[in-house]
Amino acid sequence: MDDTWTITVDRERCMGSGICLVYAAGTFDHDEDAKAVVTDSAADPINAIRVAAEACPTSAIQLALNDGV
Repeated sequence: MDDTWTITVDRERCMGSGICLVYAAGTFDHDEDAKAVVTDSAADPINAIRVAAEACPTSAIQLALNDGV
């Protein structure tokens, strides 16, 4: 069974640097305020999304492993 993840972006912390798009362009996009949003949580490998989260200069991206419930 594959692990499933919940990806969230804290809009208050996001500064719109775009680094998440460099690593996981299929998962993230920018909205009209230039803030990152999750568009498709399954578009990129979880490792790419994890790198995007780690590279975020404001730590606005959070990943949480779902319990499988």
